Amino acid sequence: MAAVSQRSSPNILVTGTPGTGKTVTSSELSKRTGLNYINIGDLAKENDLYEGWDNDYHCHVLDEDRVQLLSDK
Repeated sequence: MAAVSQRSSPNILVTGTPGTGKTVTSSELSKRTGLNYINIGDLAKENDLYEGWDNDYHCHVLDEDRVQLLSDK
């Protein structure tokens, strides 16, 4: 059985092509709404939250469970 979330505010995930303004838009959204802004890429780098490497896309594969645990703190 899935645990019931006690979250009182939404998670908003912003993704897209590099250089299109995701960071600027997300930061402004955070300021205007009072929601927390977390750059998952930076969080993953700072805490080594990877579970491997994707040879096809030439990038790290996030350990989503560890990312969620750390970002929920």
